[in-house]
Amino acid sequence: MSRRPSGSRRKLLVAAALVIALGGAGAALVLGLYDEDSSLAPVDQSYVEGVAGTWKRINPLFASTNEVDQDLVQLVFAGLVRLGPTGEVLPDLAALPQVSEDGEAYTFRLRRGLRWHDGEPLTSADVAFTIAVLTSPDFKGEPSLADPWLGVEVETPDELTVVLKLRQAYAPFLARHATLGILPEHLLRNLSGPELLEAPFNAAPVGAGPYVLKSLDSAEAVLEPYAEYHLGKPQIARLRLRLYSDYPSALRALQQGEVAGVMFREGITDAQLADLNAIKNLDIEHPQRGAYILLYLNNDQAAFFQDERVRRAISLALDREQIVSRVYRGVATPSSSAVPPQTWAYAGQYDLVEPRLEEAKQLLQEVGWIPHATTGILVREGAEFRITIRTDNDPLRVAVANEVARQLQQIGIRATVASTTFSVLRRDFLQERKYDAAIAGWDQGPDPDPYFGWHSSQMGTAGLNLANFADVVADSLIARGRTDTDVEVRRDSYRQFQEVWQELSPSVVIAYPRYTYAYPSALKGPNPGVLFSASLRFVDIHRWKY
Repeated sequence: MSRRPSGSRRKLLVAAALVIALGGAGAALVLGLYDEDSSLAPVDQSYVEGVAGTWKRINPLFASTNEVDQDLVQLVFAGLVRLGPTGEVLPDLAALPQVSEDGEAYTFRLRRGLRWHDGEPLTSADVAFTIAVLTSPDFKGEPSLADPWLGVEVETPDELTVVLKLRQAYAPFLARHATLGILPEHLLRNLSGPELLEAPFNAAPVGAGPYVLKSLDSAEAVLEPYAEYHLGKPQIARLRLRLYSDYPSALRALQQGEVAGVMFREGITDAQLADLNAIKNLDIEHPQRGAYILLYLNNDQAAFFQDERVRRAISLALDREQIVSRVYRGVATPSSSAVPPQTWAYAGQYDLVEPRLEEAKQLLQEVGWIPHATTGILVREGAEFRITIRTDNDPLRVAVANEVARQLQQIGIRATVASTTFSVLRRDFLQERKYDAAIAGWDQGPDPDPYFGWHSSQMGTAGLNLANFADVVADSLIARGRTDTDVEVRRDSYRQFQEVWQELSPSVVIAYPRYTYAYPSALKGPNPGVLFSASLRFVDIHRWKY
């Protein structure tokens, strides 16, 4: 299977796909707004998008666990910086910051003339206020959102300048945290943490993003362009997010002409994809996610995988394109890289996708694993190479595990698949490192920094280095990429890390799943690139037009 650019627009030629994704949304137009030729723009230049789910709190400090909230926050609010299609950091409310030589201080300069949707000035005081709310002891949002900001010192020398002083150099700070939507101090300054959680503001938010929320109820959110938007007034005259209970309901609405498209964050059935493909004048894209699915190999406790040659042999034996074809029906990017393809830090020369069975067999023989003359099972010192591949009950991951087990038979490894609930998998097997191999997903967010998943300091039950991988060279490269804020130094660090990854194969990356996004052919502008969250499809909505 050839790798397709995530921004390419194409019609589906097959009527089958399964997708691991985060939620459901799609483009939609109100029935009656189209000309008979639905490839034409709606007469009132409006755009409606069907969304599976319900809103709860449209507030950037509370949206991390609700996908509809995330969509609306992306449209209504703006951060200091934003993400581009390859994960690069771009200016938003502020220009890209000046960074101190030690990498600990970021000086942002806000654009002149910024105003909230209600016309009040947006200043450095609003940025300081947002961070103060986030780090307050009575903050009621997700701790994972607040924790990175604890200890960050905020200075506002004037109305346009914000200085953020970190406790230590941390290069992923911009991509992972400085994109946070800013809140208006003049509307929220007198609220406590518990009061903000339940404030009417969360249903009638005032932001500085591309769209103004005009009305909201259980069925629909209606938004209109913000004329003073700092990146240029959006050209779609009215935007509606129409809410449905689930993806089948959104798809039926699409078929009936109530909506013009759907973005599936979760897996879709073969029949549903066939239905999408049957709709005329519909563009269908499969933007790549930043998360990957992998075969964890227990480097430390499983005697099979202590030798890097065995781990590399398994990586070389897998036919990733076949897994993508059989399990994901082509809607995933086959890859062996721990840095997402199509992102700024990706080094394609170290992404080995094609299987090399003979080389894999040779590596296993070097370690002493010899095929039994009768059974074909690898044997060393009287012991057979038999392992258990654990995973959770997610049908896609179970299917991946079964396909991996089938392919490993070709090199003499007998693998049994055992699935359980995710909580049990995490608590009893992964966290305790009591497993041979495991199929799971890993999402390190919108920065290539692999520290939490692969640095040796994260080994043990308290860390997320679930493979218990330890290598001095890898640690050094991870540390340099994490602390040096020079983009080219970071790019080189991750290039070398990808080379080490292929040599040592701490575990086996299999693929990066993709979303399925359908919208009318008349709509020009959607170019989602790599989506680290589905809501980022709206990051350039001010450029969309008919």
